[in-house]
Amino acid sequence: MLYKLLAKQARVYGHRTAIIGETRALTFAQLFEETSSAAAHLKAQGCKQGDSIIIGVPPSPEFYVAFYAAAALGLVILPLLPAGRIPQLIIDRKPTVAVGDQKFLQEAQRYCEALRKSIPWTRQSGLGAVGAGTRFRRPKIFRAECAIGVSSSGTTGTPSIYYRSQELLVRRAELRAEAFGITRDDVLFSTRPFNSGSSINSHVVTPLAAGCKVVVQERFKRFEAAETIGRERVSVLYAVPYIFELLASIPTDYPVDFSSLRLCISGGAPLAESVANSFFRRFNIELRQLYGGSHIHPAFTCNFGEVRGAVGQTSGPFPIAILDGNGSIQKPDAIGEIAFDYARAAKRWKKYLKNNPNRRGRYIYTGDLGRADEQGNVFVVGQKSAFIKVRGNRVEPAEVEAVLRSHPAVQEAFAYPLDRGMSSEAVAAVVVGDSVLEGDLLRYCAQKLDGYKCPRKIEVRRSLPRNSQGKLARKLLEDEIASDKA
Repeated sequence: MLYKLLAKQARVYGHRTAIIGETRALTFAQLFEETSSAAAHLKAQGCKQGDSIIIGVPPSPEFYVAFYAAAALGLVILPLLPAGRIPQLIIDRKPTVAVGDQKFLQEAQRYCEALRKSIPWTRQSGLGAVGAGTRFRRPKIFRAECAIGVSSSGTTGTPSIYYRSQELLVRRAELRAEAFGITRDDVLFSTRPFNSGSSINSHVVTPLAAGCKVVVQERFKRFEAAETIGRERVSVLYAVPYIFELLASIPTDYPVDFSSLRLCISGGAPLAESVANSFFRRFNIELRQLYGGSHIHPAFTCNFGEVRGAVGQTSGPFPIAILDGNGSIQKPDAIGEIAFDYARAAKRWKKYLKNNPNRRGRYIYTGDLGRADEQGNVFVVGQKSAFIKVRGNRVEPAEVEAVLRSHPAVQEAFAYPLDRGMSSEAVAAVVVGDSVLEGDLLRYCAQKLDGYKCPRKIEVRRSLPRNSQGKLARKLLEDEIASDKA
């Protein structure tokens, strides 16, 4: 189905630019021709439907070629970071083909015993050993077959692989384009590696579904990114909050032209008020928050209203409810678990949501805490996590983190238990702040929280560890704090 969509767009849009990379660009026609040649090459190497392929290529035209060539054969695509070790859960999937640079291929050959074929990639020559001019013949149309497996939750728990069918990838991209009003005239900009379901959907499949141009960078660099946005007249930018924070930090005397941006969407992590404010002050552009996740795919919501800080509304194609511990809907502004209401979801999406592993009855539970105001605007408070017990009272770390992030000088916050399991157990926190003192934050929390929820100790740092997607690496931070206590 993905290959068929590519063939259709090549016929319709032909010589329109599809992808602009750091070393070259491809039109829709060129993308289709190179994809067809790559698919023919993979087939000649004995690749067949259901085989797993790992792609460790950075965002570039070659990634798109490898991705759609694998889809043409019905392979299960496992996108990975170009650098770093191959996770055990990917090794257990027994990939038979690997695409990447020399270092990546050496890693794959070392750990993946079922590997039969390696396709080298270099920045200078692109995909090696893929003959040009050979056309893939008599392609089968894959719909319900698995097209991709993406890992998630690596920073908060045990990683899992979530699989998507080709039909679901296409339909979700079509809905994303419809919801955001993305058309052939838009220019998208990719600022993140293609190893997550969100990046694949937003930056690989959605541009194809809309027939629009996408500009990709192998690695994010704020000044180069700003220049690219102005030069290519980028109209839609979807990124994690950290990227917007870096862009907002560009000095005011540095020439930046963001006049083409009509939609900036923040997703993947909570958006601190300070980041939204600084981005608006710097560029006079409001950030819109997106909320979704691999574990609740294809459900998502996005804030298109005027209430800053919201991630969407309780209504929409994937309606939302805020639930208490007994599964009852909370009153306005009361904190509870965010859940998507399967019973009220649009009929065309129910077949994709029916077997979601996080569905219990009518609700698909997200594992995140949030609240909804009287107008139905939804706000994410944080991740549902093990509570901190203070003098017999339960404290959700996510609630404390949300209050700290609401301080205008705080960019990020992490709450944890001090003296876990002892009678003196209390709340502590680490924050990233700009010219803020611990005493000021303690007083701020005292104004916003019940006394037992207020941190006893707050450490201010210049930065916190992040993963490759720019999200807070919570597990790494937990281990670091535990090591410091030992």
